[in-house]
Amino acid sequence: MIRASKIASFLGRSLTGSDIEITAARSLASAEPGAVVFLNKADASAIAVLNRLSAVLCVTTPEIAPDLRCAVVSNDNPRLAFCKVLNAYFPEEVSEPAEGVATVSGTAELGEDVILGAGVCIGDDVRIGPGTRVGANVVIEARTVIGSGCVIKPNSTIGARGFGFVRDHDNTPISFPHIGMVRIGDGVEIGANCTVVRAALDETSVGDHVKTDDHVHIAHNCSVGTRTFIAAGVVVSGSVTIGADVWIGPNATIIDYISVGDGAHIALGSVVMRPVDPGVKVLGNPAKRVPGSGK
Repeated sequence: MIRASKIASFLGRSLTGSDIEITAARSLASAEPGAVVFLNKADASAIAVLNRLSAVLCVTTPEIAPDLRCAVVSNDNPRLAFCKVLNAYFPEEVSEPAEGVATVSGTAELGEDVILGAGVCIGDDVRIGPGTRVGANVVIEARTVIGSGCVIKPNSTIGARGFGFVRDHDNTPISFPHIGMVRIGDGVEIGANCTVVRAALDETSVGDHVKTDDHVHIAHNCSVGTRTFIAAGVVVSGSVTIGADVWIGPNATIIDYISVGDGAHIALGSVVMRPVDPGVKVLGNPAKRVPGSGK
């Protein structure tokens, strides 16, 4: 248990209302006495529920706060503040990868506190930074570099050769060798069943604090900028350059050699066939700029 006043102090804000004991974090739909919740937008029904319960702590905006009779901590970004409270006082339970046999090349270098799940296979000259967690059955191919504090979820493959062929004089496909590498920064999370493909000649790169959902494919020679989020089912074709702080929605596809500017937003299911300017939101197939987005 923790007092509401301690949560307010942690957030650097003042507590309004009773200094109740907090025993759980809940959504608005499952709010109960002793819970901490957050409310981003004015909603008459949600406010009524919270006022009936009263013995809850709500993290909400200064505009909504006067309408509540429960304990309140005001914050301009309630969702972010609530996230910080969860991490500090109600962290998610993370299971250690199941113990089992992992195959690690003798030339690989693993930092302190790297955790390997059962069935992991790590190739030659791989380097993995401290505190990185590698889930079950992950394959990390030769010369891949992964930073510190990363999470690679189960069944993903990092650094395998990409899809590249050249046809000879009788139209027979000849494989284009992939002799490059993959470089992944610090604090990156790669979802389950993802693929990040080795560059043909140089480097496929994923910047610091990039987060991908499950079933994401990042092809050869791509560059993904820092803090970019990539949702489930996204396909990023070869030699794509993605800036920092980009959001790519579920099942979007980006054709090869396209550039996506910093802070762009690619909406769900979009097929991107032309460059996307910084800060612009695009939608559709083919993806087009949403009026009013960007500068």
